Amino acid sequence: MEIHRHRGLPGGRAVIGGVLMALAAVGVYLAYDQASAGSSDPVVVAARDLQVGQVLELGDVRTIEADLPAPAADGAFSSPDAVVGRVVLGPIAGGELVQAAAVTEGRARPDVHEVALRLPRGQVAVGRLKEGERVDVFATYDHRTSSVVRGAEVVQIEADDTDSLTSSREITLVVAVPSGDAVAAVVHALRTGDVTVVRSTFTDATTEEPLTFADDTSTTDG
Repeated sequence: MEIHRHRGLPGGRAVIGGVLMALAAVGVYLAYDQASAGSSDPVVVAARDLQVGQVLELGDVRTIEADLPAPAADGAFSSPDAVVGRVVLGPIAGGELVQAAAVTEGRARPDVHEVALRLPRGQVAVGRLKEGERVDVFATYDHRTSSVVRGAEVVQIEADDTDSLTSSREITLVVAVPSGDAVAAVVHALRTGDVTVVRSTFTDATTEEPLTFADDTSTTDG
């Protein structure tokens, strides 16, 4: 006659251990599920295919909920208002994320042209000059100096190295010029004369009359 041994039930410690493991697994699942549900943020995507040079309007974009990794999230927009008026720099397919690198930093301004002036520091009113202020651009030819454009807004200021503006040898200013004729005048001055930029933030913005100085004494005989 064979005697069969019955397997004993798990001991108390084994049961407790199993319960703890099950609870831990449930806790991990719930934590992950909750984190996933709460990490979605509104992001702006293209509502249709967007072309290079297109000025974004409200109907060109829409908002979706998405959980983006850090690099993509840093360059994303959370509100359509943040991109309206910006210019598309690269093609964006419909449904694709609208990233900061794919659009201009500022909004389109159809009434102005942007011109870059790279000048020696001594010819730029650096001091307290900041982006958003206004400047007058002067050109000197021989014994005559005249204003080329007045009240141009400074869009960007850059030094030629990592030093401060006051220690840099050359300064690049990007200014917003109001007309094509003014653009041509500024470019001509840069190519043929000595250009000086003067801070004019607190002068009358409506004054457009050119300022001119001529050294008449240089043409007379002593």
